[in-house]
Amino acid sequence: MSDQDTTPTPQKWDYTSNRQNLITGGMVVGGNLLVILIYLLYRTVPSVHEFISGKPL
Repeated sequence: MSDQDTTPTPQKWDYTSNRQNLITGGMVVGGNLLVILIYLLYRTVPSVHEFISGKPL
């Protein structure tokens, strides 16, 4: 055997937890849903369109 076989490999630490991944994923999904909702309101509701663009639909 060589020395390379007996030397331990350094520990690779993962500082993210399952809860952090769940929170981050939830924020991404929530943000995407918010963008889709605002877009749909912008395209269909005249007062929202006028508020965002300043021009009537």
